[in-house]
Amino acid sequence: MNKDELVFLEKIASTDIFLYNKDSIKTILDSPKHYNHGLMIRAAKLSREGFYSLVKYNSGYMLLVPLAKENGLILSPKIDSLNNSENSFSNIDFINHSTSLAKLAYFLYKKESAPNWNLVIYNLNEINDPVQQVQPMKNLHDFHRYANKMVDSFAQLDDKKFKIYINKMKNCQVFGNALTTSNIIRGEKDILIDIISKLTDRAEKEGLPFEKVVFIQSVSVQKIELQANILNFNGWLEEIPYTYFNELKKWRENLFIDKADKIERYLRRNSRENIKLKDIGNELEISEQSLNTIFKKKYGMTTKKYLTQLKIENAKELLTTTQLKIHDISEYLSFIDESYFISTFNKACGMTPSKYRQNYIEKLLNKKSV
Repeated sequence: MNKDELVFLEKIASTDIFLYNKDSIKTILDSPKHYNHGLMIRAAKLSREGFYSLVKYNSGYMLLVPLAKENGLILSPKIDSLNNSENSFSNIDFINHSTSLAKLAYFLYKKESAPNWNLVIYNLNEINDPVQQVQPMKNLHDFHRYANKMVDSFAQLDDKKFKIYINKMKNCQVFGNALTTSNIIRGEKDILIDIISKLTDRAEKEGLPFEKVVFIQSVSVQKIELQANILNFNGWLEEIPYTYFNELKKWRENLFIDKADKIERYLRRNSRENIKLKDIGNELEISEQSLNTIFKKKYGMTTKKYLTQLKIENAKELLTTTQLKIHDISEYLSFIDESYFISTFNKACGMTPSKYRQNYIEKLLNKKSV
């Protein structure tokens, strides 16, 4: 293993790399990482020799690269606090390059040519037989029928049915040669662009602002057209519809909530950032002068104090679920500097971040010894 080369891979792919075995996860590099140990253990158990595995969890993905029977690498995109359409586009990029990324990681770690394995996709919350990205297939009529039902459930924001029909579409395994025998890649792109067209038309009818619809459509089509080939077709087939779904859901929710709640949601979504009143005002189209008055009337505090509370809660989670250093947590949560983070945490919790982490570890050890 060449450590410098893996550091370089992490940097250019914006990915964290871990080593897993039967029941543990290790960081193989020195750089600090925020990760959920239990979630990765669950994902690692899905790995099997002969396949690269892409594991979906909540709104993200992990890539499993087996090195031997019970150990291998986990590649995970670096975390982002923003939950918006750009995350879906990042997921699409990760999905599309997953096979080549897996082979490169295998080669850099073992210093031997990576196996030419197929890729399988799992959903960690819905463990079924994996979907293999290998065989072109059939059933175009059923596919379009499910696509239309998916669009209907999108308009109703029926998450359960929306997910069902996306899975039915994936199970049809319709690849590009279902549309054309002369150009399989073009056919795959045409299927995805047709889905985008259906969702765009319905999103406009449902009232999603024109500029938002055009943004999603243009970025999605551009990403598709720029691909030399469409790897992991089913990954694209899930992420693109959810980009539309999440935006319509957010827009409708904003229609029926008051200004104070809109401010609260903005603060919560962006709690990692160093938010200014100007940022909130520009995003929500509320005057800076009235922001704190509106917010304090409902939440009993200023936006700055509420944002600080959110940062402290995030800090507690990072202290108890990761190995990140205090400095890195401070930087991750956009505090001015480490000393300001420590004093702010101490004021809110009655102890320093280090003491909070130490107390948590001691409690865990005491429980295990009982």
